[in-house]
Amino acid sequence: MSEDVLHLDRTVDARPETVWAAWTTSGGLAGWWWSHWPGTTHDVDARVGGRYRIEAREAGVGVTGEYLELDAPRRLVQTWEWLDDGVPGVTDRVEVTLTAAGGGTRVDVVHLGPGMDADSRADYASGWAFVLDALVRTHGT
Repeated sequence: MSEDVLHLDRTVDARPETVWAAWTTSGGLAGWWWSHWPGTTHDVDARVGGRYRIEAREAGVGVTGEYLELDAPRRLVQTWEWLDDGVPGVTDRVEVTLTAAGGGTRVDVVHLGPGMDADSRADYASGWAFVLDALVRTHGT
């Protein structure tokens, strides 16, 4: 299976340090990542080699992975394993770059790997758009 790439970006009305905390802390993620599903858990050990796990058990979905690179407040790279009812799938890679843009932050997300095949691409694009839009709403004015 060939590797494919998905790229999305948003501009958030917050400084890079604030957006960084939103990505790398349990409390930060809880404010926007699947906050519409009650009982969603956000476990984060934001250090190289540390792991994260975001899970909405009632919905039967989650994501888990390992932090590969952390360059606060500019860039994080992590593995990505989608969870269906707690069972992980293939391992992809997600790269998040934060760039100061005026008084806010441009967030660039690149998702790549074997899980980003033609069948999954539209689902991942929709899912990423949903959570990134929630990040923008949470940190908007």
